[in-house]
Amino acid sequence: MFSMIRTHALQVVFLALTAALLLASSQISRPEGWPLAGLYGYWIVRILIEAGLFLAFAELIGRLPVLRTRRMICFALAAVVSLFPFVLSITAMDLILGLPELDGSIGMLPVEGLASADQTGNTQIGSFFREVFFLSDNHLALCLLLTAPEIFRTSNVFRPAMPMPGTAEAFVSGDNSPPADTPAPRPGSAEPKAEHDWALGYQRHLDRPLQGDLLRIEAQEHYVRLVTRSENRMLLYRFNDIVAELAPALGMQVHRSHWVAFNAVERLAREDSRLWLLLQDGSRIPVSRKYADEAKHRFAPQPEPTKKAVS
Repeated sequence: MFSMIRTHALQVVFLALTAALLLASSQISRPEGWPLAGLYGYWIVRILIEAGLFLAFAELIGRLPVLRTRRMICFALAAVVSLFPFVLSITAMDLILGLPELDGSIGMLPVEGLASADQTGNTQIGSFFREVFFLSDNHLALCLLLTAPEIFRTSNVFRPAMPMPGTAEAFVSGDNSPPADTPAPRPGSAEPKAEHDWALGYQRHLDRPLQGDLLRIEAQEHYVRLVTRSENRMLLYRFNDIVAELAPALGMQVHRSHWVAFNAVERLAREDSRLWLLLQDGSRIPVSRKYADEAKHRFAPQPEPTKKAVS
């Protein structure tokens, strides 16, 4: 569900590897007989396991409908929930490598050898929770570090500036105000009123501005697919909302799941009693009956006027 794993994959891997290298370089001593490369390899594997568990739980929790749009809450829950499997996996790895971090009571009877099995079990459980407490600050700090790209993306920090209203760039990207070089309306004509602030719509949720002119939009469950001349991007947004935000002069909705830009349409075609729009990028967009008349009026080739024969 989250775009973080897909969009910020390189940043997340870079942050995890950086944390692993810092932890390895700051360790004063290393296990006896371990080469330096082995120490660095141990920390890289350990941090990647920790990061993988956190991101996996974030993805699963983010699929819950009630938390679909509450990303920070999802990350906080994922950091807490992933702590326990992280401790179990790291403890198992340390035991396999001969580096148990749990205290010596694990799997051992007291020196007198008179303790009962129940006492030993209680000692094991207590040692595990002490290990959870010991590793919790390290784990939560790493989770916060991995969440940094998403925090910066959703905040005003480092957010790309929106196009200035009245410019051609803002008009193409969805601003309802006409470009600066648009001719003034004729005297007596009604000037269209801007009912929305187009610059404050779906563009706020983009990681970066769209590259190239917007050609079409396709609804896919809770997402919309934005297709430009240069890229294809998914965005968590309602299709009806983004269609309402786009300037009417840019394009039109032709289907319950499709919006097309006027300048992207190559021609209108009919196939098996259905209407299709053929776009410049090779896409075939269906036209539903609800929008068929408007699509024919705008995209169907107009017949040339017949010339009367001069007698």
